[in-house]
Amino acid sequence: MWRRIGNIALVVAIWATIVAYVVCSAILVSQHKRVQNVERLNIEIADSTASGQLITSHRVREMLLEQGIATVGVNVESVDTRAIREMIYREGFVDYVGIYTSYSGTLHIHISQRKPLFRLLVDGYNCYITADGYLFQSPEHAALHIPVVSGDYCPPFASEYEGHLSQVLAGYELKAKDSVAQIGKELKPILEREHYWQSRRKDVRDSTITQKGERRRLYRYIDGHLRDCKHAKEAIAARQRAVESAFEQRVAQFEQLQSLIEFVALIDRDNFWRAEIVQIVATTTSDGRITLQLIPRSGNHRIEFGWLESCEQKMDKLRLFYDKVAVTRGWDSYKTVNLNFVDTIVCTYKDEN
Repeated sequence: MWRRIGNIALVVAIWATIVAYVVCSAILVSQHKRVQNVERLNIEIADSTASGQLITSHRVREMLLEQGIATVGVNVESVDTRAIREMIYREGFVDYVGIYTSYSGTLHIHISQRKPLFRLLVDGYNCYITADGYLFQSPEHAALHIPVVSGDYCPPFASEYEGHLSQVLAGYELKAKDSVAQIGKELKPILEREHYWQSRRKDVRDSTITQKGERRRLYRYIDGHLRDCKHAKEAIAARQRAVESAFEQRVAQFEQLQSLIEFVALIDRDNFWRAEIVQIVATTTSDGRITLQLIPRSGNHRIEFGWLESCEQKMDKLRLFYDKVAVTRGWDSYKTVNLNFVDTIVCTYKDEN
C-alpha cells in the first residue's frame, strides 16, 4: 500500500514540476517580449519552382514600407502581425502566411504561394488559374514561365474576379434559382383569376338561362379570360425556362473551362510538353465550345489541336510526329500540324516561294 502511495506521489510531483516549468517559462517569455525589440526580419517564400516566383522577399519589404508597417526596432508585442497578414493575403496568389518571433528577436514571415497552371491573357483578362480551379489576378511585379492561354476565348467569369471558380458557378446557380422563384410568384394572381373564371363558367353551366345565344355569349366571354390566363401561365413558364437554359449554358461554359484546365494539367505532367508548349490560342465557337491551337517552342509551325476531346490520343499522335517525322524532315519544314483526324496527322508544308 505504501509503495502504491509513493508511486502516486511521485507522479503528482513530476506533473507539478512540469506545470511549474511551463508556467515559469510562459512568464519569462512574456517578460522577455515586453523588453525585446525586433532585431531583424526574415522572410521565407515557399513553393518556389523553376517557373519563378510571384512574390519575393524584397517585394514584401517594399509592401511593408508602402503600408507604413514598422517591424525592425519595434517592440515584439507592438508589431501589427494582423495587418501584415491582411496585407499579404490581399495578393490573391498567396495561400498561407505564418508569422512568429523567435526568442532572439527575429521576426519570421513564412509565405506559401499558389502554384498557377497557366496564365489567361485574353481581351480584358490577365490572371492565373491553378490546377484546382483557383483564380487570381496577375501581379504587377512578377511573371512565371508557364503556358499562356490567349485568343478569342470568352471566360465565364468577371475579369476582376479572384477565388475558386466553383464559387462563381454556385453564385450563378443561386441567382438562377432566385430568378425562377421570383418569376413563379407572378403565377399566384393568375391562378386566382383562372379559378374565378372557371367558377363563373360552372355557374353559367348550372344556371337556368334558357336562351342559347345568351349562354354562348357568356361562354365566349369567360373562355376569353381563361385563354388570357393560359397565355400568361405559358409566358411565365417560358421565362423560367429561359433562365434555366441560360444557367445550363453557363454550366457548359464552366465544363469547357474545366476541360481546358485538365488539358493544360496533362501538358504540365509531361516534362517534354511542359517545356515545348509555350502558348495556347483558345477560341470560343458559336456553340460555346473551345477550340485550340498550340504554339510550340521548336520550329515555326502551328498545331491545330481542335476541340477539347480525345486529348491524350491527340498528344500521343503529336509525340509520334515529333519523334518520327519532324526530326528527319526538320522542325521548320511545316506550316501547320493538324490533329483533328482519327489515326491521322495532316501537315502542310511552308510555301518556299
